Amino acid sequence: MTDEKDWAPEQLVPLDQNSEDAVEDADASAVVDPDRFGRVARGAGVAVAPDVVPGEGKSRHPRRAVIALVLVVALVGCVVAAATYGAELWGGKSVPYVVGISQEAAGSKIRGKGLAVKVATVASDDPVGTVVRTSPAAGTRARVGSTVTVYVARARVVPKVSGLQLGEAKKALRESGAKNFSIAYVASGAADGSVVATEPAEGATFQASDTITIKVARPYTVPYVVGKTEEDARAAVAEAGLVASVTYVNSDEAAQTVVAADPAPGTTIEKGATVTLQVSAPYPSDYHLLREYFDYKTHVTEFLKGEGFRLSSSSTGDGGVARVLYTSADKGNVTVTDTPFSHSFPKGPGTEDVLASGAPLPGIRLDFASADLPENAATPDESTVRQLADLCGFTGMSQTLTQDQAVVPSNLRKSSARFLCAYGEMGDYCWSVLVVREADRTRAAATCAPKSLYDAYDLGKFNNSVCDMIACVDVYG
Repeated sequence: MTDEKDWAPEQLVPLDQNSEDAVEDADASAVVDPDRFGRVARGAGVAVAPDVVPGEGKSRHPRRAVIALVLVVALVGCVVAAATYGAELWGGKSVPYVVGISQEAAGSKIRGKGLAVKVATVASDDPVGTVVRTSPAAGTRARVGSTVTVYVARARVVPKVSGLQLGEAKKALRESGAKNFSIAYVASGAADGSVVATEPAEGATFQASDTITIKVARPYTVPYVVGKTEEDARAAVAEAGLVASVTYVNSDEAAQTVVAADPAPGTTIEKGATVTLQVSAPYPSDYHLLREYFDYKTHVTEFLKGEGFRLSSSSTGDGGVARVLYTSADKGNVTVTDTPFSHSFPKGPGTEDVLASGAPLPGIRLDFASADLPENAATPDESTVRQLADLCGFTGMSQTLTQDQAVVPSNLRKSSARFLCAYGEMGDYCWSVLVVREADRTRAAATCAPKSLYDAYDLGKFNNSVCDMIACVDVYG
């Protein structure tokens, strides 16, 4: 076995036992533990004394304690400063929040902070007299004695814009808080394009969300009324600040339709000038066409006078309905009545046109002139009544009745008269044509009325037949 001293690469020699010989015998590359033996210069065999740091090994705790103390003092100072600032012991006073309360209450709160108050008004949708905002704003620190401006709500008011051009008026309204506008052009003697009024009116209060209508002037101009009804055309002319005059003319257009205007539509004229409207005649196309009378009832008198009839009697009956008799030497008689089934007519005291005044037209009867009677009228058959029905424009014939078929109630006395009655319906209206031969005279009559007219009568006495009632009352009544 090899001895440890023979293979050890290094020889450690304590410094306190060193000698010159020992150093010389040691390996030149020996390494010495510096903590125990000091340092030895490698390769030189010289021991070096260990480094000594002045003060090394002394405690550092006193320095750390000082730093900690400084930090604590600084923190306490910050807390105290924040608390006293929040308590407003320094750094001024916070402007209080006063939005939404009255001017008086707001002033009291602000002055209570040692601040002065200045009041200004501002247009607003908020309740009048309440605070809208402040300057400086709420929460801002202000020096004691400095001034806080309180802005108090006042109502928004439509400004005076009459006489301005449209663009200028809109600008003024926007500055007053308006956001929504509508434009209406109205005939006016003011300068074309200038504002003549607003809605709401100038000086009225409004909310920002309200729509302000701006009325703008345009010249008095004949409106475009051709093709409109007479009623609508009259309204349009009046709205344009003009006066309508109507002339009825024959036309292929529907009755009461405007076919022309004079001056022509689009013409600029003076305020209050007259515009003549040419209107298709609101009349039946023939006086025999009884159903059409109900469409033009306010013009019946005017029409029949034009056809050569004379207004002989005019009054009103129960419920204010019209009772009017028109007579003609060669065209027979036309009767407006609530009893068209009766050939007798109670004449009224006057000749006023009650239909033109708006009295309802309950029913109508035409007693034919002899010139209208068919050649076989003395011995009537179905062709006789059909010919007269066609003359009156009647369609939808559903029943014919002779004196032998009629059911005569006991309160009527049957005579020797012979007759043929035809009955039909056209929508809400019913009609009849009756040809009667009495002794040596033949007469004929046509009636037309709303079907509802007969609802008031007891048709049970007439076999529940309107045709029976018309014939029996006319012939035997």
